[in-house]
Amino acid sequence: MDLLQLTYFVEVAHKKSFTKASKALHISQPSISKGIKALEAHWHVQLFDRKGKAIELTERGAYLLPKIEEIIKDFSKLNEEIESPHLLNTGRLAVGIPPMVGSSFISPFITYFMSLYPHIELELAEVGSKDVISAIDDGLIQAGIVALPIQTDMPYNFFIFNREMLNVVIWPDHPLAHKKELTLMEIKDEPLIYYPHTFTLHAYIRSFYQEIMAHPKIVCHSSHWDFISEMVHSHLGIALLPQSICKRIKPETARCIPLVKPVIPWTLAMIWKSKGFLSHPARTWVQSFKEYYGENNRPTL
Repeated sequence: MDLLQLTYFVEVAHKKSFTKASKALHISQPSISKGIKALEAHWHVQLFDRKGKAIELTERGAYLLPKIEEIIKDFSKLNEEIESPHLLNTGRLAVGIPPMVGSSFISPFITYFMSLYPHIELELAEVGSKDVISAIDDGLIQAGIVALPIQTDMPYNFFIFNREMLNVVIWPDHPLAHKKELTLMEIKDEPLIYYPHTFTLHAYIRSFYQEIMAHPKIVCHSSHWDFISEMVHSHLGIALLPQSICKRIKPETARCIPLVKPVIPWTLAMIWKSKGFLSHPARTWVQSFKEYYGENNRPTL
């Protein structure tokens, strides 16, 4: 029995898949299967019920999981105390960032982080919130930014760092452009420039339309705010964009009007796994992120 075998067990337990655990740990599937079998032979127990492709913890496996997670956590802390800071603050870190978030919120932090940890190789993946979750599940990235709410069965930690409202973006000579505020009922029949399926806002905004028994009339999808504003300027349709994005739209291109009744919040959070293996660069990223934005600046839901 060794620490790697214990790590294999935890990842398979959370992923419920040898294949997904293999991708997350960057270890071949046969090696993981061999490690699990070695653990079962060492303890003379069966850790998983294997029914075709479905994998579930046995009663013994479920009992051992939290205890093994604690062992791995304690060992990781011990390693950090023994090894030098220089060796710890190296390696590769992959982070997922939705297209509309990067330039507006994260760029200053990235500059700050790289100045503190120049030996960490940072790789940024521009993906929507739903793809951030699946990429973490598959081990392709270690942390990411998401727009809440999200739906997942996996154990995650969140750090909320921004909360603002969506505004209606409308061309300057639109009949509603003179209004100081708009309701969803007033714009429900307007053609809409919308978000891709991978964006949390795609389903989230639809839920507000459903509350007033309406359906958004979508004319096109885009993940880039500048393209969306240009489509609005071309009279193709209106859009719903966060306040911070609206501040970057030129008045001659479009008008941004607060949406009320209902107010639709746009809440951003850093997300990372709360269970299983998390690399030191990933833990460093999360801790630095929380320190940079600060508990005092954390929005209140």
